[in-house]
Amino acid sequence: MKVLLLFASLIPFDSPLNNTLEYFQTRGLTPVYLIQPVDWSDVLADIETLLVKDEMLNPVDRGMFIFFGPFFKKNNLFNTTFTLNAGKKSTEFFGNFDFQAAGALQKHCTFAQGIRFHFTSQPDYAGPKPWKDIVQAYLNEGYIKFADNQTIFVVGRRNLLLGPNTDYSLLLSPAREGYDGILFSHHGKYYAFHTTFSVLDARKMRFLATHRIGLVLNKLQLGFSESILWAHDLEPLYLNPLLPYYLSQWGMDRNDNIMWSFDGIVNLRQTLIFGELLIDDYQFSEPPAGYTEYPHKLAFQLGLKKILGEKLFVKLRYTFVDKWVYSHELPYNTYEDDSLCLGFPLGNDVDQLGFDLRFYGIRKLFPKIKFEFVRKGEGSIYLPYEIEQGPAYPPFPSGNPEKSIDILIGLTYSPQSFLHINCEVGKKYFYNFAHHLSKNKTENQLNVYGWLIF
Repeated sequence: MKVLLLFASLIPFDSPLNNTLEYFQTRGLTPVYLIQPVDWSDVLADIETLLVKDEMLNPVDRGMFIFFGPFFKKNNLFNTTFTLNAGKKSTEFFGNFDFQAAGALQKHCTFAQGIRFHFTSQPDYAGPKPWKDIVQAYLNEGYIKFADNQTIFVVGRRNLLLGPNTDYSLLLSPAREGYDGILFSHHGKYYAFHTTFSVLDARKMRFLATHRIGLVLNKLQLGFSESILWAHDLEPLYLNPLLPYYLSQWGMDRNDNIMWSFDGIVNLRQTLIFGELLIDDYQFSEPPAGYTEYPHKLAFQLGLKKILGEKLFVKLRYTFVDKWVYSHELPYNTYEDDSLCLGFPLGNDVDQLGFDLRFYGIRKLFPKIKFEFVRKGEGSIYLPYEIEQGPAYPPFPSGNPEKSIDILIGLTYSPQSFLHINCEVGKKYFYNFAHHLSKNKTENQLNVYGWLIF
């Protein structure tokens, strides 16, 4: 394991290998990683441990280990990974070329670099400046890591998802190019602690800090997290991860944006249950001066992952975010960065029900079904209660909500450990599209793309 710590690069969020990790986690073979994307050093160390305990594995497990085999052969002192990914999603043609390099600087000190060149027919103008509306360069990773068996300190740029769900978090979800700052993590026998500090916008002086303390038992993990977003000055007190942000803000009489999050994971008999409760604001006293009522600002997600008969993977999840979550009366403290919500990607005034089904019983072929239902109200993270001055608890979702149903049937073909091909067909139904009453439409979907990893 000490040698594997030199393998410092990350598994990209959209890598097909994450589906394999999710299967192993539900089986209880590897831990649920609460800081994502996952570091290769952690994954390879956990898999190496499993290979020694062969009696715990079934034929499906052994067949899926081959996807990680090539990474054990890479040079720990310096290695590179190249990924080619291309295809068509809905009406967009795209291609990605990823380059990752990692290696050792000295004992317990490694570095990692990751760049993605994204070729597309529909540029993301909120992302990196495109060249001739064809290609954009995403600088995803660039950090130095100091690590031993229990403590990790990272400085530089890496992406972050903080929470029990592998898709998104209510507290902090992936950004377009990651977060610039520091990450500190320490794991004891029965507890885990981590903290982050990120510069969201150096020109506008916008910063984000988080910390989490968690209880870690054999089959159970519980945690409490706190995040704070502030602007205009670099407040030293918020850089101290050992002090509560809420009390720090209260003592200085500041008006910054604080989130509390409670999360939990339990894994019993190949059933993984996870949940997260986000408290943006909760009124435990009389409304502030000038208000007759003031809303609670709450969000939660619940999920279940289950392995049936060793071969069938089932995932069910539901997320609810009320109208006022992530908003703030001071515009520069809105919980967003580059027009993307830092928490739930769909923002506020929304709920989502998702169902995934994957079958692992056919060698090299993995059929799947995906269903998703979304209701999105007319609320916005940029329109806080203090500005709208409407009812504190409007009907949910508010106004004339847009509803969508997304149904996909797909097949992944993985003939080799370095090659993955995916095809999905389906339809997406919109009702009250763009919040216009009775404006409905249907979109046909054909997603075909492949991965080449070497």
